[in-house]
This record gives sequence, C-alpha cells and structure tokens, in this order.
Amino acid sequence: MTERQAIVFEMIDEWWKKFGYAPSIDEVMKQTKFKGRGHTHRIMKQLCDLGHCKRLPNRARSIRPSYIRIHKLEIK
Repeated sequence: MTERQAIVFEMIDEWWKKFGYAPSIDEVMKQTKFKGRGHTHRIMKQLCDLGHCKRLPNRARSIRPSYIRIHKLEIK
C-alpha cells in the first residue's frame, strides 16, 4: 500500500466509524487535498483491487473497509 492509499484508507475507515456511511469522492479530495477527482477515484479503486476495501458496483458512497459486512449498507 502506498502512502496516498494509506491516507485514503484511513480516511474511509474513520468516516465509517464517525458517520456510518462512506465519504464521497469530493469529500475524500477535500480532506486529503488531492487535486483531481480522477486521481482520487483511481486510488479508491486500487484499494478495492488490493482487497483493503470493498464496494458495490454503480452505487455512490458504497466503498467500505473490507471488515465491514455488506448487510450494514442500506440498498434503496
């Protein structure tokens, strides 16, 4: 895991603990001070590819640390 991936993972983990749902890409950008949405999205996708996070396809705010079970997500 790279330094930036670790920063994003920690932010996602803390966000889940505090709010109970995932941060948006814009919220991750604002907290981490990354400049581009594409770059931020790529880092979040890499975390999922590495197995540190999971997400539901075509769902906003569905990224979560791997230890959080999917039944905790509200699917509307």
